[in-house]
Amino acid sequence: MGGDGYLTPIERLIVLLRDENLKGIFIKGAVSIRYFTGFTGGDSLLYVDSNHKIIITDSRYILQAKNEAPDCEIVEHNGMWLEAGKLQLSGKIALDGDCFSYSEQCALAAALPNVTWENFDIVALRSVKTTLELEFITQAVALSDKAFAQLIPYVKEGMSELALAAQLEFNMRKLGSEEVAFSTIVASGVRSALPHGMPTEKKVAKGDFITFDFGATYKGYRSDITRTLVMGEAAAWQREVYDIVLQANLLGENSVKAGITGFEVDAKVRKFIADNGYGAYFGHGLGHGVGMDIHEQPVLSRRDTKTILPVNAVVTIEPGIYIPGKGGVRIEDTVVVTQDGCHILTATPKQLLEIS
Repeated sequence: MGGDGYLTPIERLIVLLRDENLKGIFIKGAVSIRYFTGFTGGDSLLYVDSNHKIIITDSRYILQAKNEAPDCEIVEHNGMWLEAGKLQLSGKIALDGDCFSYSEQCALAAALPNVTWENFDIVALRSVKTTLELEFITQAVALSDKAFAQLIPYVKEGMSELALAAQLEFNMRKLGSEEVAFSTIVASGVRSALPHGMPTEKKVAKGDFITFDFGATYKGYRSDITRTLVMGEAAAWQREVYDIVLQANLLGENSVKAGITGFEVDAKVRKFIADNGYGAYFGHGLGHGVGMDIHEQPVLSRRDTKTILPVNAVVTIEPGIYIPGKGGVRIEDTVVVTQDGCHILTATPKQLLEIS
């Protein structure tokens, strides 16, 4: 058992394999291997069953694997599929098939001819966070908040989006982020109407919206935050759009709780934006899970009508309005789902900030 009373991730995996009548599973995705074992190296294979936890890796990672995954057997390989074949398995074995190429699946099947394979989705296991995971995500969010606070005095008219992104990323690394959680988004002026506008050499001008979407990483866990500023005094249309998005963000956070679907929360916020005349300008989902990947389950979206939000899931709430040729606003927080609501991790203020 984990120290907080929860089963550890690998214990949960073994229970799930037993419930699905599977003898074991091969895992190749680096994030999943780290999640289940703590090992952060690459080019490796993990095999798990009720009696074995085996990491098959090459000479570059042997010492690292022994240090990071002391509960696992570490096997050095000169050919990954050759070593997998030496396990001499038979029966029904699972595969996290999304992480194996077709040629890799064929090679593994050839190495283990007596196995019957079943594709298996292990990502859903990561939806419910343990106390330790929540601590790591909270720290990642705090790094993001501090880095953005340090950026604000640096934002000046005439600076490029690339320079702003570089400074923000430097701030996060300086404060202790292992890496950026994803490619930092900085989009200004009419480019702020691009939900995923990557930074360019465009200079920030007076009257521009500037959207920052960014995140830090702490012990492998990620944060996700978006804030939109105005360079100079906001125009009336900017104040109107910003206020609608802010109210939508607050509505989403007040609607989240365990036991309802992400679809329901998304629908409520989407209706609010539509009722205010901007429904055509909000195209993406309201939010997504966050953990060791920046996009995890559960999602808050029109595309998933069934997934129920569980206690201790970590999700984003990120409504936006994007008007082509004018600009856009997104306000995003990272929250923890609780029995009766949610706990908001993001501390950066959300009132409209005008940079003079």
